[in-house]
Amino acid sequence: MGQFTVNYPGDKSQLLNKIKSTVGDKGKVSGDERQGNFSGETPVGDFEGTYTIEGDNINIDITKKPFLVSTGMIKDEFEKALKKA
Repeated sequence: MGQFTVNYPGDKSQLLNKIKSTVGDKGKVSGDERQGNFSGETPVGDFEGTYTIEGDNINIDITKKPFLVSTGMIKDEFEKALKKA
C-alpha cells in the first residue's frame, strides 16, 4: 500500500518506549529494536503497518490506511513523532 524510510540515528529502544507511551490508547505498537508492527485509529479510519530497523534507517510498510490519507501524510506525521521523541 505504501512504503517509506526515515533516518533516526538515536537509541532505538528508548525511541520505541517513547513512541509506545505517546501512542497510549490511540493505537498499538509491538516489537523490538529490529522489527514490529503498529496500528491505530484516526477520525477518518484505521491504519496498520510494520517496521524494520536497519542501522539508522527505519523502514515503514503501511498495510492498511484510510482512503483519504496519503502515504506522504503518514510519513510526515511519523517524522514529527520522531522529532518529539
